[in-house]
Amino acid sequence: MTTRRAFLRSLPTLGAAALAACKRKGRSAARVRKSGRQGATVYRALNGSPADNLEKVLSLMGGVESLFGPDDIVILKPNLQWFNQGAPNIAAMDRLVAVIMERKGGFRGEVVMAENIHRGPKPWEKEGWAIPFARNSDLPGIPHYGGLAARLRQTYGDRFSVSHLVDIGSGGNRVHSPAEGPGYIVCDGTGGVPLLSVDNGLAGANRREVVMSYPVLRTDRGTLVDYRWGVWEKGAYTDRPVKFVNCAALNHHSSFCGVTGSVKNYLGVSDLSGGSDPARNGRLSGSYFNFHSFAFDWNKKGPVPGMIGAEVGFFLKAVRRPFLNITTAEYCGLSDRTELPVARTRVVAASADPVALDLHMTKYILHPNSRISVHDPEDPGSPTAQYLERCAEYGDYCFDDAGIEVSSYDLSTRALQNNDDLAVLGDKEWGINPRSLLKYAYFRVF
Repeated sequence: MTTRRAFLRSLPTLGAAALAACKRKGRSAARVRKSGRQGATVYRALNGSPADNLEKVLSLMGGVESLFGPDDIVILKPNLQWFNQGAPNIAAMDRLVAVIMERKGGFRGEVVMAENIHRGPKPWEKEGWAIPFARNSDLPGIPHYGGLAARLRQTYGDRFSVSHLVDIGSGGNRVHSPAEGPGYIVCDGTGGVPLLSVDNGLAGANRREVVMSYPVLRTDRGTLVDYRWGVWEKGAYTDRPVKFVNCAALNHHSSFCGVTGSVKNYLGVSDLSGGSDPARNGRLSGSYFNFHSFAFDWNKKGPVPGMIGAEVGFFLKAVRRPFLNITTAEYCGLSDRTELPVARTRVVAASADPVALDLHMTKYILHPNSRISVHDPEDPGSPTAQYLERCAEYGDYCFDDAGIEVSSYDLSTRALQNNDDLAVLGDKEWGINPRSLLKYAYFRVF
């Protein structure tokens, strides 16, 4: 581990310029306005192991028995488009599955790990499923999520399944109902599927409209689960409980998106057929864009700031709200999702409200460590603030720090924290890669 002083020595000109520019720039006096509904609760635990932090968070919420019933279908959606700090901590995910499976009173239901990494027809061979983690596993002998999935299948049999969601454009099936089997339902108004879409409010060449899509998956037991409507059996939907748990990591994303966290993790639920950039198609169906291309151009913002939040908020209101959102921040990528530098913040947090969770985690965890302006959720010019505000508006979530109640437990002191002491400054690991250090310095300046 190198020190901050060593980092600045390695960048004698640019490092000094970065610090000077930050001092000159200061913070905007304007703050983002309150959006969405008022009131949410964020639960968090810190300074324990990732697994212990995770279990403590569930305890703060009333315990696993109060959250999950004995016959539930629990869908866990980790962000595995990346690895290292870009994915949820492996040990925490392992513990989450274990406490559900081993809940008091028994568990006869199923746990499904479902993810779309948008990496072609064989996702199990790529990224978080297959690339060994240099950090953020914390589970001996388990180098990646493919290894974790194999162990969980061996331990729990067909009560645990993995569903590799594949875009239609990469060979996945397009279906119109679960009667046609697993695949993606595209809500474009054809084949008996109602139209569910959002536009950006512009006309002419800058007008874009995005259409919703969601998966139908089949478990190892043969259970068909329609993401929107639930379990399908014998030609009809049943009333068996389906609970979706959104499992994110907390990291820098880019200059046009700011932060990847709970809200952005929903891009791994949707189908991104057509590519990531509207200049190179980006259409999911007909004239409708997919989730990524609706909001972005290549390496710059789309025509309307915050549209990723608008589409996700609409999706959550029209298709399915999460039962729970969990963010593991054992490590936070300060300027990259897989490479150094990182801050080891040792936090796990959860909320039913994904916007409130991202607002809290960016304000008190990522931004205090990165000091990069695009991560600041209270700066109205930051892409993070823009898309969180839109998600709150469209999804009816809380984007107001004053309206968020925080229940935080420090495992090192074995005590609840005071709300005046919520910021977490982690141990920094800078690395020695000049390209990575220059990237961080660039974001600090610009």
